[in-house]
Amino acid sequence: MVRSKDELIKFIEGQRKPCQYEGLPLEGKRVLDFSTVIAAPYTAALLGDAGAEVIKIENPDDPDALRTWGFIEASGIEPYYSVIGRNKFPVTINLKSADGKKLFRELVRKSDVLIENMRVGVMDRLGLGHEMLLQENPGLVIGKVSGYGMTGPHATQPGFGTLAEAFSGFSYLNGYPGGSPTSPPMALADFTTGVHLAFAVSLALIAAKRGERGGQVIDVSLYESLFGYLGPEFLSYTLTGAIPGPIGNELRAAAPRNNYQTKEGKWIAMSCSAQKPWETLAKAMGRAELISDPRFKTNVDRIKPENRLQLNTIIQQWYLTMTNEEALTICRREGITAGPIPNMEDIAKDEHYRERKTIIEMEDPATGIMLKMPDVTFRMLGRPGKIRFPGLPHGSANEVIYRDILGYSAEQIAKFKSEATI
Repeated sequence: MVRSKDELIKFIEGQRKPCQYEGLPLEGKRVLDFSTVIAAPYTAALLGDAGAEVIKIENPDDPDALRTWGFIEASGIEPYYSVIGRNKFPVTINLKSADGKKLFRELVRKSDVLIENMRVGVMDRLGLGHEMLLQENPGLVIGKVSGYGMTGPHATQPGFGTLAEAFSGFSYLNGYPGGSPTSPPMALADFTTGVHLAFAVSLALIAAKRGERGGQVIDVSLYESLFGYLGPEFLSYTLTGAIPGPIGNELRAAAPRNNYQTKEGKWIAMSCSAQKPWETLAKAMGRAELISDPRFKTNVDRIKPENRLQLNTIIQQWYLTMTNEEALTICRREGITAGPIPNMEDIAKDEHYRERKTIIEMEDPATGIMLKMPDVTFRMLGRPGKIRFPGLPHGSANEVIYRDILGYSAEQIAKFKSEATI
């Protein structure tokens, strides 16, 4: 059922209690998430998983665009925001007003981290430049996400994940030979950047102390985070002069590694790129003679384009004689590194996902609808992280945050609202 405003406020008050953070790595840290869409907000979500209190700052009249992505009208659920807005307390501030800037600076003084992804120069034009904020709070760690970084010829250009995936070289390498460059079907550059910035912020927090020391600006670009994942490709180019091109599902440096279809139309991913696994595969296929075949004898032989094509044809023909279950049974028995390629329906039914508790189920505090989403993606002894609640409605934490952290009365908060400050 849909909850009332008062019920939601009580929920938020309960989620701010110290017991909710006890034992988590970033217990006692406060993060201001002054960012939109995916990359920088994902950083804040990860820090929230680790126990930081995250305050999500949005424009009163222009909410984070992520709230509309994939919106499910029948339930009123915002899937993207439910996941990336998790563990955050949403407040609104109009930074075009003097009181709004004052509220922002007050929050900065009482926080440890600021995450922002405004275009380079916008914070300065708002009168909230990094240098000024560090004067307000010498211990503030500022995590800055932009498309191209804060320096260089493209610094002032608008950045978006799709453009970063292209500029990083990823899109050119993705896809099949002879086909068009292919962007990923998910926000790859954004999520990659979010992880990198969360790591950098965590390192910076070791030396920082709120209001006293250790404050700094961390400059992370969307394109460099993904370019770093392509490292061997660039190094190979500089050493050989050969420009790498798309290679489908294969690995340029080793073979065989590909996706293969079985006779029922399903798919299996397999990587037998080291010598022993390849020899094991050849024997399992009943083709032990391939081990000494000059085309496939070593990895250097196997990765030659003409040999790679012939090898993939042989392997594909073998898989087409079996169902997925039959093929996987053989591969597991023989120690061949192969596995299924499930869709979302398959994942929902998978025993391993269920037993590992890879997916967490929780109630949406605003609607009462049960949601299922990926849980914290790593495990440690003790309590490494926790998703406490999914994304909350726009501005739903205004009363609690401005009252409990900044000390404003209900009358003052109501005045801020009437004056369009929040």
